Amino acid sequence: MPGASNPADVVGGITAPPSTAAEPPPSDVDGEQGASADLGRIAWSFATLMFALAALILLMDGYYGYATVTFAVAVAAGINLL
Repeated sequence: MPGASNPADVVGGITAPPSTAAEPPPSDVDGEQGASADLGRIAWSFATLMFALAALILLMDGYYGYATVTFAVAVAAGINLL
């Protein structure tokens, strides 16, 4: 087909439009990701505090195994804050 420089650009006698590269999204100058990063940090902080509180309550009630596992979950949630 006339005008098609590459045979792969022609499908069923129709020439494919030239591809345009998408521009990357603009990056923040300060390196901040905005409100979504703040909301995520608040959520992980809340989860960490709640699991730590639950571990403390379980420890005081004598459930040492459950308290240890719950504290481990609190630590795992806290890692997301680093």
